[in-house]
Amino acid sequence: MKSEPIALSLYKSHRESLVSYAGRLSGDPVVAEDIVQDAWLLLDGQPASKPIREPLGYLKRIVRNLVFAQARRSRYEGQIIGGDMTAAVAQLPDEAPSVEAELIARDDLRLVMDVVDALPERQIAAFKMYHFEGMKLREVATRLGISTSLAHLLVTEAMQLCDERRKRGME
Repeated sequence: MKSEPIALSLYKSHRESLVSYAGRLSGDPVVAEDIVQDAWLLLDGQPASKPIREPLGYLKRIVRNLVFAQARRSRYEGQIIGGDMTAAVAQLPDEAPSVEAELIARDDLRLVMDVVDALPERQIAAFKMYHFEGMKLREVATRLGISTSLAHLLVTEAMQLCDERRKRGME
């Protein structure tokens, strides 16, 4: 006749005391029963390659860790799901730019677009293809029928002019 696995014999012989222990830690007897069953499953799933020196102590440690994990999860879920949603949302960082930052960005864009509109036609095309359409310099060069180095020069000069104008506008 086969003997029972150690995890099953521990579960059978100490289930009541483990449930009581988990209940004292968690404050909820229903949760305690679930935690003890989860702890047994974890112990039973351990590889048999290394024997556990103190299986009952190990099982109690698993129960304790599961109780604490459950408590953390409950606190988190209580804040987000069942708790005061307004307080939880208020803790989230606001990713929207401030009104002032938005106005500055719009003004910068207007200054840059004024510079771009004043550029020669080929330079406008190169700048817009590179910065607005996301084309690579060699693609810009091919489309405009110029060398890659000339495309680079056109885009770089346009960007420098935009930066200079934007910086003067900030003064």
